[in-house]
Amino acid sequence: MKILLVSDSHGDDVSLREIANKHNNCDLYIHLGDSQSTPDLIRPFVSVRGNCDYYSSKFMNHLDLNSPYGKIYCEHIPYYQMNIPKLKKEKYKIYLCGHTHRRQDVEIEGIRVINPGSIKYPRDGQEGYAIIDIDEKTVKCKFYNL
Repeated sequence: MKILLVSDSHGDDVSLREIANKHNNCDLYIHLGDSQSTPDLIRPFVSVRGNCDYYSSKFMNHLDLNSPYGKIYCEHIPYYQMNIPKLKKEKYKIYLCGHTHRRQDVEIEGIRVINPGSIKYPRDGQEGYAIIDIDEKTVKCKFYNL
């Protein structure tokens, strides 16, 4: 399973389309919030609601997904540090978030935590996104620059 991850595009729908067109072989396209857009304009991405997403009430606060590796939890603000006990209890294996405008790929107490960074206003020096490849035994994450 191949998933394209973006976050914090802050109205840059053009870059979202370019990224999706460039990687048109992905199984799923996830926006981790702060698109400042609408579901129709960011398609094929499905999105969670970010703290700046006041344009559309159609975004969910979080997404629950299944993958060959295990359950995935997606939300904008990285609340994983206080949610680790809940995530472990509910057997989540992957936690995807945005908000910080910084890339991250770490494992915390058996849960893989991935943040693709940001399309706009990066705080780690590079506008970008990530693609994760998931199978039953592994999660591989690769970061890309715009």
